[in-house]
Amino acid sequence: MNVKNALLIVVTLSLLFAVIGCGTNGSDSVGIRGEITEIILDDDEKVAAVLVEGKVESDTVYDKARVAIAKDSVILKTNGQELQPQDLEQGMKVEVVFQGPVAESYPVQAQAKAIRVLD
Repeated sequence: MNVKNALLIVVTLSLLFAVIGCGTNGSDSVGIRGEITEIILDDDEKVAAVLVEGKVESDTVYDKARVAIAKDSVILKTNGQELQPQDLEQGMKVEVVFQGPVAESYPVQAQAKAIRVLD
């Protein structure tokens, strides 16, 4: 194998690992289910994100996540009642569906597509 081919393989593998490391969640599967342990406010004192901690279960992927809440994020109770970000409280049990890229740090960082508050 010459140097050119070896370099091509190294670059290809590096790009592959970079793409996998910041993957996207293309489905509506639950990324995390757990308890809100921290509410993160923005400069205007509005809820910008929550820290959720739980256990990895058969239908979840992560045990800890910093979940950003965007204007298009939907927050619902199990009965279908829509909530606002300011209705979220520390100690609430939630499950979160992510949208867009998931930063594979620890805890993972992602934007919420939907947050369901469990009873």
